[in-house]
Amino acid sequence: MKLTQSIFSAYYSAKNSVENFVKRQDGVTAIEYAIVAAGVAAVVVVLFQSDGEFAKAMKAIFKRLGDQLDTLLKPSSTGAGTGTGGTA
Repeated sequence: MKLTQSIFSAYYSAKNSVENFVKRQDGVTAIEYAIVAAGVAAVVVVLFQSDGEFAKAMKAIFKRLGDQLDTLLKPSSTGAGTGTGGTA
């Protein structure tokens, strides 16, 4: 009788463990996030390659912005618009 009880106890313990393992979603969610992160990382690497089209376009945009800022911030040679009014 005691042996039968131990067998049933072990059976139900194993059954509960397997059911709990199947019901838990933590591992599945972590794997899904890892797959998504790997996909995003691959897209970022492709987009930001040093000789890629996206990188060339970004460099061109920032070069144009820098040139425009240089033009705007360059001091004028006439002295007009400095706000000093020519008096000391």
